[in-house]
Amino acid sequence: MAVNKNNVVVSGSSGKLGNTMVFRQRGRLTVLAKMPYRSKRYVPTENQKAHQLKFTAASFYAQGVLQNPALKAAYTAKAKGNQSAYNMAIKDYLTPPLLASANCSSYTGKIGSTITLAISDVLAVVTVKIVLYTNDGTLVEEGMAVQDAENAMFWVYTATAVNTPVSGMVLMAYLTSTPGNVYKHEVVVP
Repeated sequence: MAVNKNNVVVSGSSGKLGNTMVFRQRGRLTVLAKMPYRSKRYVPTENQKAHQLKFTAASFYAQGVLQNPALKAAYTAKAKGNQSAYNMAIKDYLTPPLLASANCSSYTGKIGSTITLAISDVLAVVTVKIVLYTNDGTLVEEGMAVQDAENAMFWVYTATAVNTPVSGMVLMAYLTSTPGNVYKHEVVVP
């Protein structure tokens, strides 16, 4: 792969050069690469077909982001180097949010006690739904966590029902990312 640095002849070029090379644009760089090759006998596996379908959905989402000035600006602000808003939108669609920690030390099983979750994502998590079960699988309560006003990484859930014993409780967190994908995380309270 060759990268154009200051060649005015190829700067901004894109497309095929004969049947062996292709010019591509990566941010402000022009890249010259070998022409991709795929055998005519190639048959994708079921996993590959599923991934291709997911990538197609991500591409449609990214195209929609480019039509929305506010989202485009948000993704552009997250982009680094030669990344674009489109690249970041694809990444956000394909990358699940990370539940870094679930701090249950303030949760006593009483109404008003809290659980704090530390969550990171490519752009942002939009909603966090919490469902609490006892250790035998009985539903205790469910509700929405609220994003901390001082630090957007933290989400706080305030208990609305009494729960005893707390030990062994199962916490299910449903995280909705900016693209609208919902991811489930399970935490067992020691």
